[in-house]
Amino acid sequence: MSERDDLEPARPALFGIPPDALADERPDGRPEAAKRMGLSRHTEEGAVVAFASSLDRTKPGHRTMAWIMLVMFSAPAFYTLLLLF
Repeated sequence: MSERDDLEPARPALFGIPPDALADERPDGRPEAAKRMGLSRHTEEGAVVAFASSLDRTKPGHRTMAWIMLVMFSAPAFYTLLLLF
């Protein structure tokens, strides 16, 4: 048996981009401010920015996710303010 079965099978390219394309060949959907700050999807903050910028406001599920993210990120600040007052 010459073919290895422990390797991942070949998958179709995502949006026409081959998986082995170099980083400069892939489209960069980050906002300009994130690019200037050096945030990429490989950092924690950059991954959140990349995820949030990929949401589509016309889809109800994406709007729900945006509200959940807003509540989750603002809850610690509100809790801290509650403790201070």
